[in-house]
Amino acid sequence: MASTPWNTKSKIPGSGATLKITPANSPVLRPGTRSPSKPSPHQSVLSLQTVIGTTTATPNGFSSHEPSRSFALCVGSAAILADIDIDGTVNQRFFRARPTATPVNPVVSFYNQPASPTTPDNRVRSVASRVGNGGGISPAADWADSSGARTWTSRERIKAVTSVAISPNGRFLAVGETGYNPRVLIFSTAPDAPRDIPLTALTEHTFGVRSLAFSSNSQYLATLGDMNDGFLFVWQINLRTGAAKLHSTNKCTSFIRDMCWMGQTLITAGVRHVKVWRLDSRPGSPSKLRPNSDNFSSSFSGNPKALSGRNCLLGSLGEHTFTCIASVSDCEAIICTDSGAVCLLDDTEGNQKLTLVKLVPFGLTSVTVAPESGTVWLGGRGRKSLKLRMEDIREWTKLRSPSPSSPVDTINPKGKVPTFISIAYLATHIVTVDSTKAIHVCPVDAFGNGDDEEILRDSLVPAHRDQVLGVGPLKLPNVYMADFFTWSCEGSVNFWDMQGRCRASKKVELEQLVWGEDEVANELKVIRVAEDTNTFVSGDRYGVLRVLSAEPWKCLNEVRAHASSGRDRMVQLFKKTEETFELIQTMDDHVGAVGQLLFMNDGERLLSCSADRTVIVREKATRDVDSSTVVAYLMSKVITLKVSPLSMTITPGDPDNLVLSTIDRHIQRFDVTSGRHVHSFKATDFETNDAVVMSSLTVASEIPGQSPRILVGVSTTDKSIRVYDFERDALLTKEFGHSEGVSDIILLERRKDNTHEVGRTLVSTGLDGVVMIWDLSIQQQQAQELSQGNIRDEEETPSKELVAAKPPLRRILSRSELAGFRQDGLMATPTPIREQSPPRIRKKTSRYTLTPSLPRNIGRNDSPPPLPNLRRSPAPVLDPRRSPSPPSPKTRLINGVNHRSSINNLRNSSIDFRSSTRSRNSTPSEFGSLNMSTEQVCRTLRAYRKKLHSSTEYPRGAKELERELNLTVHALSERAARHSSSPDTEIDSSEKENKDNHTSNGIAVHKQSGRKQASSSSSSTNASLLAPSAKLTKVARRMPSTPLLSTKSGTRQVSRSRSLDADGEG
Repeated sequence: MASTPWNTKSKIPGSGATLKITPANSPVLRPGTRSPSKPSPHQSVLSLQTVIGTTTATPNGFSSHEPSRSFALCVGSAAILADIDIDGTVNQRFFRARPTATPVNPVVSFYNQPASPTTPDNRVRSVASRVGNGGGISPAADWADSSGARTWTSRERIKAVTSVAISPNGRFLAVGETGYNPRVLIFSTAPDAPRDIPLTALTEHTFGVRSLAFSSNSQYLATLGDMNDGFLFVWQINLRTGAAKLHSTNKCTSFIRDMCWMGQTLITAGVRHVKVWRLDSRPGSPSKLRPNSDNFSSSFSGNPKALSGRNCLLGSLGEHTFTCIASVSDCEAIICTDSGAVCLLDDTEGNQKLTLVKLVPFGLTSVTVAPESGTVWLGGRGRKSLKLRMEDIREWTKLRSPSPSSPVDTINPKGKVPTFISIAYLATHIVTVDSTKAIHVCPVDAFGNGDDEEILRDSLVPAHRDQVLGVGPLKLPNVYMADFFTWSCEGSVNFWDMQGRCRASKKVELEQLVWGEDEVANELKVIRVAEDTNTFVSGDRYGVLRVLSAEPWKCLNEVRAHASSGRDRMVQLFKKTEETFELIQTMDDHVGAVGQLLFMNDGERLLSCSADRTVIVREKATRDVDSSTVVAYLMSKVITLKVSPLSMTITPGDPDNLVLSTIDRHIQRFDVTSGRHVHSFKATDFETNDAVVMSSLTVASEIPGQSPRILVGVSTTDKSIRVYDFERDALLTKEFGHSEGVSDIILLERRKDNTHEVGRTLVSTGLDGVVMIWDLSIQQQQAQELSQGNIRDEEETPSKELVAAKPPLRRILSRSELAGFRQDGLMATPTPIREQSPPRIRKKTSRYTLTPSLPRNIGRNDSPPPLPNLRRSPAPVLDPRRSPSPPSPKTRLINGVNHRSSINNLRNSSIDFRSSTRSRNSTPSEFGSLNMSTEQVCRTLRAYRKKLHSSTEYPRGAKELERELNLTVHALSERAARHSSSPDTEIDSSEKENKDNHTSNGIAVHKQSGRKQASSSSSSTNASLLAPSAKLTKVARRMPSTPLLSTKSGTRQVSRSRSLDADGEG
């Protein structure tokens, strides 16, 4: 079988493994997705140079090596390895590895952890399952991890370092991470070894690594997980290559405070817990193995054995918490408690015994031992220390042990008292770390004599002890000869140079309100320096503005400028005098919290961005009042955004260009003069294509031949520092360092000595109390790399797009646009005309169904023709030369009348008389005709008559109305007299209503056809139909009439009439 290269993290595929459609992590090479932005011709490297401060909070985060006078600390996501010279100078090195870093020595995972990040623990805990897996060793590895297309989740991008350990031989440094799916990284401490590539990465723990410890011969490494993890692993280490393999394991669910080796036994101490773990010796000592890594890996073929442990009898210390351990020899160790008890653990001949030897008047939290001199240093609460000798401790074990119930001067654990976390003995110096994150390097002779406050004050390594909220640049020269300054929430201000040396440390006094327990503590929020670097201005959470002088450092003036540090939506404008600031204008234009202020064009413009999604631009205005110039800023423009802005800055060389970052993860550019949006891009990652929210933006100018214009900022999403190519919107580099959020960042530029090159340095501050100094180097890519990138772009981009392949053109007019055309058409026609009804279709009867001419007195059986077809479909055109069609078998004649037509006539007989009558001269549309006007006048008169009866007042225009009515009646009389002889006169509807159904004459109205030759015949027929009935005995009732059939249907118009029978009944 052909060999296949595998990655470091291995996985045994289960029997139920199935193929997954998405995500398609395949070992087959896939074409990479093209970036939405053009690749930059420059490449950037961001390297960590100096770290100020520490994040060590427990004894597990500190380790020391006495022969090399070095110690290790936790700093955010990195570990510091510091060396102390004879004169006390501290030199630092930093070790950290990205989540994608590939270690030198691959380690096969025994517990078969899944490749994709999943929360459930898929370990096989039972012994039977371990045996079934054959020890869990497989040459197969996870190809999904090696795929470059894998997307790291936010919880995998950065891990905080919480535990460190230096091997006794000084060759290895172990670093333990916390959080989800942590790693234990083993680095080489050689001066030329890489600091970002570990020798080995152990991934057996799932929820965090709590403690690390090397054995006295450096051949074993113990790793303890958090309580949620609950596992204790012992790894066998190759002394030459640093490779590791799992030796033994067991569960440990107690809350462990410290862990230490005592010879070949491991001791864990915690809350009511002291336990001794013993290794099971195997045939073949690890020291006899060949140092080859291949032989080392192949020598281990069995399952890890269970790590056997035995609890110590605590006796009267059963309710105490054991905080720290220090090994004295291969069979003796010092264990201390938080109640001040000093105990000696004796494991001579395998008989472990814990003995209480001394009680001290303060709680103990740290201990260290000098093996050569036999001296023990103890440290505890209140930063109190004590020095003991091993000879005295051994003598005390022979005496009667003191009772732990005797009163001791213990401090309330809930009180915030400075406490020693760790103490290390380094030949000539004692290194301490306390709970305020302060690092002290003291001479050995001066420490532990009872009064250490003065010694600790002089030996303090400068650093912030709380959250660092910001950083600001300083112009050289200044009174402190510093390059930048930082401030923390408690009011401390430190001044630093580029090498991380503290030049001065000052304090801003903050007022604290004592109104109630729920009152939020005051914090120093911001500090700005004047152009001359002699004046500083600070603002706190309560809205108090202070003016400070640099030399001497004192407060010149203070005033409460805001109600809540800018969240009162106000913008205050002050004028600087000799020693004070004078308020000259208050601007209340925003409806949300004001986030940032910015002056442009040497103070000609004032910009303010707010959470109300606006950026207000104000112009400077001046006027002379009493021989003095008064300045004010008037609002000239409002830039409205879709989302709230976070940070803004201006572009060097283009003062009218404003750069904004918004909470929708975009970087936007605006032209302030016109308020026009110029450009925007999404702050994405070229590895994962994930967008982040940016803040603390800074734009640096172009350096010809060295660097393009760059955009620097911090991401609050993944706590990273990012550098973008400003012109191409491409991410040049990003780095992680802070374990908490990054609060601020600045870019410093200094010319290098004896060269024309400009060096760029980034200084970042974090909420973890750490200040990091980064070196930013940007170089142009080689021509070969650029040519390959251009070739790939040419291969991906077609030379010319075919016209036939483009989508067809479409332009669909909306309803509003169509309505506009209709309105234009209506405006062109002043009088609206109804749509004409389709022409009436003459029914053409067959010759075989025609009957002889009927006599004239058949008018009583006549019926009107059917109504015209009201459908919009065009009527069929009938050819007059067409031969008659044969009679239909489904049509029957009843009394010479078509049965279907008679039924239709019965249905249509109820139609209003007015709707079926038409005058000869009527037009197709009645709108605006005489008949419609007549009906409107009638309705108006009826309504007026009702209102006249109900009202008691006399109308003012009654005379004029009477005159108009008389004239109207006269005109109607003339019209009636003129048309009284016409047979086509239409009876008015109002007249019919007034007659109360006393009409006794049948009235027939004919409809005129369009043919002149049918006029005479129609007139004669209608004259016969107008004959009144002979006698009426009852009220006449309408009845449907029958159609009048004629042999000459083509020349005679069939009319519709209303007829009555002889008795006036139907």
